[in-house]
Amino acid sequence: MNNETVSYKQETVAPAKTFVNRDASQTRLIAGVSVPDGPLITAVIEHAQRLSEPYLFNHAMRSWLFAEAIGRIKGIDYDRDTTAKSWLLARYSTTSV
Repeated sequence: MNNETVSYKQETVAPAKTFVNRDASQTRLIAGVSVPDGPLITAVIEHAQRLSEPYLFNHAMRSWLFAEAIGRIKGIDYDRDTTAKSWLLARYSTTSV
């Protein structure tokens, strides 16, 4: 076995700048939760509702609203538009449409 000493140089890397859309210019209130609004989000909601049974659509909406509420309460920086689209469409990656 080789007894050479190996030294590691640890580099400091600045954190990446992220786009945060915490205060969307257009919002709507759903079940007491302020959420982003716009033509694309409206289309995503309508698409999700068209594709799914009511229980699945309601679950997706509740999940989105819960994520929004937690993010706001904890002061987490996140992209609100992406969160909406992700939660509303995530269920369809596991179902046949």
